[in-house]
Amino acid sequence: MKILVAGLGLIGGSVCKAIHAYTDHSVYGWNRSQETLRKAFAEHAIDGMITDQDNLNNPDYKKFRLIVNCLYPNLIKKWVLARLDQFAEGTIIIDVSGVKNDLPEELTRICAEKNIFYLSTHPMAGKERAGYDVSDEGLFQGANFIMTPVACTPKHVIAEVQNFAHQIGFRRFVITTPELHDRMIAYTSQLAHVVSSAYVQSPVMDLESGFSGGSFHDMTRVATMNPDMWTDLFMENRTSLLQELEILMVNLQNYKDALEQNDRDAVYELICTGRTCKEQNLQNRRNAPAVIDLRNKKI
Repeated sequence: MKILVAGLGLIGGSVCKAIHAYTDHSVYGWNRSQETLRKAFAEHAIDGMITDQDNLNNPDYKKFRLIVNCLYPNLIKKWVLARLDQFAEGTIIIDVSGVKNDLPEELTRICAEKNIFYLSTHPMAGKERAGYDVSDEGLFQGANFIMTPVACTPKHVIAEVQNFAHQIGFRRFVITTPELHDRMIAYTSQLAHVVSSAYVQSPVMDLESGFSGGSFHDMTRVATMNPDMWTDLFMENRTSLLQELEILMVNLQNYKDALEQNDRDAVYELICTGRTCKEQNLQNRRNAPAVIDLRNKKI
């Protein structure tokens, strides 16, 4: 099939390269920066360019079966609505936004009026650096892929998107609600980025060289995150992120209290509790099925 990828940053560029590397589909690109678009075409990451900045009435849009929107969250809706009349009936549009909020419900409803299908997704893969230049055809190999259908999303759309994701490397699939997605991503992704950013802001950071090992590098890797994108993600998911920050601050305070009170037994118990939580997590991951449906899960 013919696929359009809008936004050729790290994720979009990697999607294009993975399509070429692992499938027989053809892929076209759209990007705000024409320089990046031309570079992707010159490197054969895409088969063609969609350039519509001055004219949205582009007949090429009719030929795409799948559109993968990889723009920043605040641009996704604007981009889709501006071109909705140009897409063929039956087109499937997905996004890769790290925050859902009302986006899946709203765009699913609006697209359905044009007989177009919308499914909001989230590929759980990335790097600490951003942009097309660090995109990688192997980025999604073995990674998790989240889908957040709404009540009226047809089963065949979920199946087709899952099949496409499997073709470009994803191996575990989660089907969940937009609400549970945002709460879980606040914990598994956004909180880790907040902690990493806060952790490096120590007055002894400049003396780190020669003192650090794997734990330091694991903790600080994502501190070099893209500030524009992650500011948007934090602010759009601030309610869920604040919940997780409150839990973390309580747990940190427990460590602080135990150390201030010179309470060795309390420190020991806190370490044991954390170890038990992680061991249970590792067991759950080993036993998890390839497809996990959490649409009825309450937390």
